[in-house]
Amino acid sequence: MSILASIKKLMRLSFISKELTSQESEQLQLAISALMIEMIRADFIELQKERQIMHDVLTASMDLTESETEKLIENAETHSDYTISLQLHTSVINNFLNRSEKKTFIKNLWIMANIDDELHDLEMNLLSEVAGLLGFNQIQLKQLCKAS
Repeated sequence: MSILASIKKLMRLSFISKELTSQESEQLQLAISALMIEMIRADFIELQKERQIMHDVLTASMDLTESETEKLIENAETHSDYTISLQLHTSVINNFLNRSEKKTFIKNLWIMANIDDELHDLEMNLLSEVAGLLGFNQIQLKQLCKAS
């Protein structure tokens, strides 16, 4: 299975267990997208391949049009530029996703970090911080990463 197919399968937002209002859905989409942007930026090398996979995954998993995806990514980049703490994004995810869905999201971030076949220490630090803010310790994070 390709990386893109793996992420799409894992990240299907239409299967979230909790019913969300339109506003809640937008908040969740923005939080997820912003953290994906952070992962792409973490190693200070933004590859077109990473951006394209993020775009494709967001379009498919969130049932968005191309223009909606582009607008979401633009908003996520702006949020990422002006956000001091990851806690803003992880608190939204904590509000709307259950533990299983958060595991799926962490697995997706792990896959994104490895798209270029190189896991940079800064990517691992970001993943570790996000996992901690989502309620997972280092042992649980290692188990999630091994399972991906």
